[in-house]
Amino acid sequence: MIIVTIIAFLVVFSVLILVHEIGHFVMARKAGIKVEEFGIGLPPKAKVLFKDKHGTAYTLNWIPFGGFVRMYGEDSYDPKIVKDNKSFASKSILRRTSVIVAGVVMNFILAWVIITIGFTFGMKPFLVTDSDLEVAVESGIVEVQDVLYIHEIIPESPISSTNLKEGDLILEINGDAVTGSTDLSSMFSANQMVGLKAIVDGEEQVINVNTNDNAKLGFTLSNEQVVVDVKNISYPIYQAPYEAIKEVGRLSVLTVQMLGDVIVSLVAKFTVPENVAGPVGIAKMTHYFVQQGLMAVLQFTALISISLGVINIMPFPALDGGRFLFIVFEAITRKKPSAKWEALIHSTGFVLLMGLIFIITWNDILNLFK
Repeated sequence: MIIVTIIAFLVVFSVLILVHEIGHFVMARKAGIKVEEFGIGLPPKAKVLFKDKHGTAYTLNWIPFGGFVRMYGEDSYDPKIVKDNKSFASKSILRRTSVIVAGVVMNFILAWVIITIGFTFGMKPFLVTDSDLEVAVESGIVEVQDVLYIHEIIPESPISSTNLKEGDLILEINGDAVTGSTDLSSMFSANQMVGLKAIVDGEEQVINVNTNDNAKLGFTLSNEQVVVDVKNISYPIYQAPYEAIKEVGRLSVLTVQMLGDVIVSLVAKFTVPENVAGPVGIAKMTHYFVQQGLMAVLQFTALISISLGVINIMPFPALDGGRFLFIVFEAITRKKPSAKWEALIHSTGFVLLMGLIFIITWNDILNLFK
């Protein structure tokens, strides 16, 4: 399973980034921009596969995921290159904009295609927020069960002699199912034998234990609900594409909101939120979805594709959104910003992004050992 997970992780990541770069590549060609290199994987370069009639080198690189497109004159401030008709810098605002945003558009299109397929053949709903879960429960798509959640086990109490521990769930008491209003305070008498049906380490067990002289078992509990089943949702083939567009839009808005929370947490608290994952965290999640089957992996791919699109369009240097911001500045002022300063700003932004990725990855590694 580990080998399958590694392969799935590399394939998912590579597809997402290559689809993004294909968007840049196709629009650059349409705009008459010379594409110097289309790289499969990330540098250092391993091999030049071939060159096409336009002079584009298709290369295979040593880091085995992702890819890149290197356009002529994209970051150059050489006056000759900037004025060359085949360079990125020489093109109109509209053409440069189309090239910049094409990668992001391709990520959203990929997510839309995947979700359309999922909605056509049937897949689990995207339960991203608490309100998503509440709506799904009310509609019957998600089935939940009342349980008692064990928060604390008191030392030297009757329950401490069993294999129950904090975090385990109790499903039944003396053969009766737990309800949302279950209160143990008046249920038992002193030295009474109690049968508990519980989930311990993911498995159901029946545990028999006697109460003490005070009619207590010796743990603190809370009434909770756990998900026991999630049904697939599907639409007619003519409706699935429309519903997929709505879902991509909804998930994109939620991604922007979550990204805002991440930025606030990093700036105000200097901490990485628990729901943020880097490459290591994504690999761990890939392992989980691989175990759930192909449709779960496709669903996960759609979510990552939307996240990649949203993040890339953010107005931060080195990202597509940062490059687009310079084009907007040019459109407003009717004056091109200094190519030298723009290249320097993007380089600085790239270093900062690499630092952020390092911090998030380090946080992922620490979480693996928790």
